[in-house]
Amino acid sequence: MKRIIIAAAFLLLAGVAFGQTFQKGGTIGIHEWSLKLNPDVTMNQFLELWENTAVPVMKKAIPEQTPFLLKGNGLDNKFEYAGLYYYNSIEDLRKYWNEDGTPTEKGAAAMVSYGPLFEEISKLGEFTYTVKDWIIIK
Repeated sequence: MKRIIIAAAFLLLAGVAFGQTFQKGGTIGIHEWSLKLNPDVTMNQFLELWENTAVPVMKKAIPEQTPFLLKGNGLDNKFEYAGLYYYNSIEDLRKYWNEDGTPTEKGAAAMVSYGPLFEEISKLGEFTYTVKDWIIIK
C-alpha cells in the first residue's frame, strides 16, 4: 500500500514537470502486474509490446483514459511493474466501469477490442494484475 501511494505521488509530481496535470476529482487506477515471462522472452520485449501496441489500443478504445507505465523504484519492488490509468473525472471512469469493477456496455466493448492484444501478451508468458482505484481529493 505504501509503495502505491509513493508511486502515485511521484507520478503526480512527474506529471506536473512534463505538462500532464492531474486534477482534483480525477481518478487513478493502479494495476499492479504479476508477470511470469516465458524463458525466451525479455522484459524489454514485454515493455516494447506494451508501449507500442497496448497503449495505442487502450487510447483508441477508451479515449478518456490516459495510461502510464510504472516501474518499481524501492528495494521491495525494484523488479515490479504497474499500469496507471488516469481519468479526468469519476464520470469518465463510470462510462466504462461500474463501481463494483464490472464493465459497463462501453467497457465491455473496449474489453472485446483488447482481445487480440491479450492474445499477443499471452504469447510472452503469464500476465495478471490487481486493480485499485483512487480519487484525487487535493
